[in-house]
Amino acid sequence: MAWNINRVILVGRLSNDVELKYIPSGKAVAKFGIAVGGRPRQDGAESVSFFNVVVWDKPAETCAKFLSKGKQVALDGHLEQRSWTAQDGTKRSTVEVIAERVEFLGSPTGGGNRAPQAEKSAGDDVPLEDNFYDNTGFNPSPVDPNEPGF
Repeated sequence: MAWNINRVILVGRLSNDVELKYIPSGKAVAKFGIAVGGRPRQDGAESVSFFNVVVWDKPAETCAKFLSKGKQVALDGHLEQRSWTAQDGTKRSTVEVIAERVEFLGSPTGGGNRAPQAEKSAGDDVPLEDNFYDNTGFNPSPVDPNEPGF
């Protein structure tokens, strides 16, 4: 029996600010890095792994609005590999975490990641009390690095 499981759950801190772009179809796509602490190494130092993360649609816009470098998040998603030919003709490939759910960790008063309630405008339809933005069920097409804006 063949197993086909592709699931990633990570908790870490943003290693850079969120980069928000819109593809020609109008869909929002956010990209950022996440640093995840690993097991202690033999020398006693902690190893850290870095992953590239992609978030689509309304959750992408929400991430760009409320997250910045150093903020802690929990991600639930899957891995996706994409390949392309660079302008110099070389073949390139990358593996990214496609986040289907992003949970902002921390508290509004404790240096956390949620916007204080006072900053929420009347037209803001983001349910801050839920503290997560779910993209489950949406299966976006891969990002084409040759598309304008990327």
